[in-house]
Amino acid sequence: MFERRLKIVLGVLLAVSGALALRAAQVQVFNADHWRQEAVESMKRWQFIETTRGSLLDNHGRPIALEQPCIDACVDFRVITDVPNDAWVRKKASDRLRTRLGDSFGSQSKEKRAELYRLELARVRADIEGMWVKLAQVSDKSLEEIHDIRRTVVQKVEMRRRFISYRHYELALRKHDQKGPEPGWRRWLLEDGSDKPQLDSFDMPVAEETEAHIILSAIPLAVQNDLGGAIDRYPGLVLRPGTHRYYPYADAACHLIGDMSRVTREDLESDPNVGVDQLRQYYPNDLIGRTGLEALCEPALRGNRGRIERIARGGADDNILSTQDPAPGRDVRTTLDIDLQQEVEQLFAQSQVQNPDRSVETLAMHGAAIVIDVKTSEVRLLASYPTFDLNKLDENYAVWAADALNQPLMNRATRSQFEPGSTVKPIVGLGAITQGLVSVDHGIECTGYLVIDGRPQKFGKCWVAKMYSTTLGGHVAHHPVPSGAPHPTGYLTFPDALERSCNVYFETLADMLRIDGLSYWMDKFGLGRPTGIGISESKGRLPNSYRGPAYLRRATAWFCGIGQTQVTATPLQMANVAATIARGGIWMRPRLIPEKEELAMVRPATGPSAPPIPDRVDLHLDPAAIKAAQEGMTRVVNSRAGTGPQLHRGDVTIAGKTGTAQAARFSIIKRDAGGRPLRDENGKFQREFIEPSSAEHPNPRAPWYRGQGPEGKDLTHAWFIGFAPAEHPQIAFAVMVEYGGSGGPTAGAIARGIVQACIEHGYLTVELNRLKKPAAD
Repeated sequence: MFERRLKIVLGVLLAVSGALALRAAQVQVFNADHWRQEAVESMKRWQFIETTRGSLLDNHGRPIALEQPCIDACVDFRVITDVPNDAWVRKKASDRLRTRLGDSFGSQSKEKRAELYRLELARVRADIEGMWVKLAQVSDKSLEEIHDIRRTVVQKVEMRRRFISYRHYELALRKHDQKGPEPGWRRWLLEDGSDKPQLDSFDMPVAEETEAHIILSAIPLAVQNDLGGAIDRYPGLVLRPGTHRYYPYADAACHLIGDMSRVTREDLESDPNVGVDQLRQYYPNDLIGRTGLEALCEPALRGNRGRIERIARGGADDNILSTQDPAPGRDVRTTLDIDLQQEVEQLFAQSQVQNPDRSVETLAMHGAAIVIDVKTSEVRLLASYPTFDLNKLDENYAVWAADALNQPLMNRATRSQFEPGSTVKPIVGLGAITQGLVSVDHGIECTGYLVIDGRPQKFGKCWVAKMYSTTLGGHVAHHPVPSGAPHPTGYLTFPDALERSCNVYFETLADMLRIDGLSYWMDKFGLGRPTGIGISESKGRLPNSYRGPAYLRRATAWFCGIGQTQVTATPLQMANVAATIARGGIWMRPRLIPEKEELAMVRPATGPSAPPIPDRVDLHLDPAAIKAAQEGMTRVVNSRAGTGPQLHRGDVTIAGKTGTAQAARFSIIKRDAGGRPLRDENGKFQREFIEPSSAEHPNPRAPWYRGQGPEGKDLTHAWFIGFAPAEHPQIAFAVMVEYGGSGGPTAGAIARGIVQACIEHGYLTVELNRLKKPAAD
């Protein structure tokens, strides 16, 4: 019986041994090539090659943003992690000892070597901690900011490791599914009972875990010398050549060009390239165009990473299997003229401000200006003042962001939304005439006071009555100002009312249109909504946003008809209004990228898509109304009764419209010593109201915050919109000066400089023969 059992056991053992031998033969002989390939696959490693960002160019091909060589301060990943790699740190301590002591280290006793090693290991760890402090000191960053950078690097490498591991897991899973099911006994015998590949078994190391990563980019020469002189003291620190974003024109067009910043969680979550294109997707610590043209052109500028695939054998002898070169980002030509931009920003820096006594001061004034090519709707100029140096944004951001008085980071051209004053009057007239409420030749009498339903109103005075009722002894009817060109009848037509900027005329039309009609036509011209230019912009406000008492709704429309109270607009919107009138009622979306370039670009890789905005819309305005609007705006600049004679020229006819919008008192939120806003007992922010500056009582804190009137307390924003030449428009423009007084003198002076600059840069053609004097007899 025993022998029988022994034979059975031996038979089973021989069968199992035979099966194992057959399996070994299959693996090592018959399937040797297959398993050799599997081994190669398991040892493959990928490493990214970073790409180069494309340049932004102005419309003449001049670089306004480009990559420039620099030196980066990098640190080995094995030190960047919260718990530095112990083996690496120990090796660094051992290397230091052998370098410093040489052969004498080996001659020490075992106990002495152990003590020296222990002390050196402590020094290495202390130097690692000291390195982070040093990097914070030389970069003017806080230690916490340095640690934040470290964490993003770790997160980026972790994402790479997970991605590579998962790709290997997917490959193994695909091969498993293709093989079909194994017999149960074979899975039990050969695969330890597991049916499919397990994800945990594919935890793959990546090359980035043994490389140095950027902690400080583009460090100055002084910092290079400082760190370079002590680099042996800081384990893992490397000074490595790299590139950084450089803006050769510094502060010129800074708001329009925009900036770059590190990707956020929202960027990573909304990236459509995740799982689709690993060479294009974003990883933590990557930079992305955040605002302005850098954001608008991000898809074209960014480029694709390259990749090296190699067999990891350890050390520097890894065998490279393949290399995919990076694709640099594409250069993007914009519509901007950087020289024109610089010149106009300088006009704001040296604004000519007229005081109530007609004396003139030169001040740096806050505001914005835009120039649009009428035919193509390309933006040649989009200026906002004050400016800031884009190359110093990172180091000065906290200071500039906290400057509530000047707000240098704000793009006033697209983000500021003020009451546009009389610059909306062409819209009101065009809407009322097109709607059939009045005709082009219909005259409305201006007695200096608004008359509704036959009753004079307490409010709604014409500006003549406001300014001259005392000096004229109350005789302000029929626009007696200017004295050399009074209106002949006092019954103003549409062109007359534009020429003299008659409040009563447009308040009367606004009463006919009411709030909803005003809102309809202002919306038609692009107010109350984004223009679709492609960068961040405010919508403004339409009259139908009114939520006050019902009995004041009708009166509110009167003031909206002259650009006050419930209507606000951005300078860009008002420049586009001027361009729309210049085109004969064709609204076009302003462009920062030429149409051909724009068609070649894809939508931004991150962030939600904006609703589509049409490129061109025919407003179907009454042709006679358009002709009358153009005539009236031409008179504004070129007649004795016009409010904008500052732009009159002998070589080109300019059409324009001035605007003087009442402004609120300027105030800033009070803050404590730590920069936190203060609130009152009701939870509302406490505000500090700034004293206006005037010639008699200058305020050095805010010289741009100008008060007008006899007491220097009248606060108004100055506007000027227009187009030229009036007969066949080539450019349209808008100027807004915060607290600049009346539109004509202050905004008009800047507009005059813009017209001259456009002539010099070839965007506006003049008729030289109009300046020639008659030949002598």
